[in-house]
Amino acid sequence: MKISYNNKKAFSLIELSIVILIIGILVAGVTQSSRLVRQIRLSTAQQLTRSSEVSTVKDIVFWAETTLDNAMVNTANGFSFDENSPILTWNDNNPQSTLKFNVAQSNAAYQPLFRGSGINGLPSLSFNGGQLLLSSINSAPLPANDKDYTFVIVWRANTVNAANGQILMSQDSQSANLNNLGSCYITPAGVYGFAGNNNDLTSVGVTANKDYITIIVVNNNVANNISIYTNSNTAANGGTSGPGGNYTTLSLGNYYFGFGGRLQYAQLFSGLISEAIVIDRTINAEEIRVINNYLSKKYAIKIS
Repeated sequence: MKISYNNKKAFSLIELSIVILIIGILVAGVTQSSRLVRQIRLSTAQQLTRSSEVSTVKDIVFWAETTLDNAMVNTANGFSFDENSPILTWNDNNPQSTLKFNVAQSNAAYQPLFRGSGINGLPSLSFNGGQLLLSSINSAPLPANDKDYTFVIVWRANTVNAANGQILMSQDSQSANLNNLGSCYITPAGVYGFAGNNNDLTSVGVTANKDYITIIVVNNNVANNISIYTNSNTAANGGTSGPGGNYTTLSLGNYYFGFGGRLQYAQLFSGLISEAIVIDRTINAEEIRVINNYLSKKYAIKIS
């Protein structure tokens, strides 16, 4: 009778250690490569910001973004962030003025969080529908009763059907006057645009979890006072209306300026915000293209 023997051997402890070491090296290499890719993406975004033609657009009164070294302040008054750590201040880095309109939140319960890999894998401010950043009281970038101005914002909403709607950015008076608000607003029906507190033009449909570059040009000297550019160099135009009246009754307040909602902690936003610019005038078609070109390259958002 032929007897066969099983000559298979188990791995020795040394062999297992070598395999584990090789796996560890490979994992470390992948992790290091991912970190390097993120750093290259961040450095590229910083360079795009520093060299952007946007800085030549006149009358910028506020410009905040999330990639520069001093863009945001943590709760220890430093500039480094861990994922989902709270943000104390979003700094105004407007190169055209020494007067800064930083927006902040001292109440920990209302501080937005840091998202390291936000829009296009770049840092973003993350709002969950219960957070708000505000300027100092009586310190807003646009003067009271301003008739013509421009809002620019890069954003992504977690939902576009919040029960009370959502305000991405706003300037307003101390009280909820029907005509003192100027804001970028998403209605509960999933359309968005300009809101002046019941004196609105919200005509553009938006989708949750999609990245947007929004430019809202306001000219309250004419009946068709609002132009809304949404990932486009072509605007949706129209006039505001509602219980508050029309373009003739809008009268911007300057008690505060903020992101993620409004002073009364109402209509709070859920989603990401990465960059915002405020210009104290209407801007022309060439300036629209300059701004869209810069933001499109930085955030990989296609412009039509």
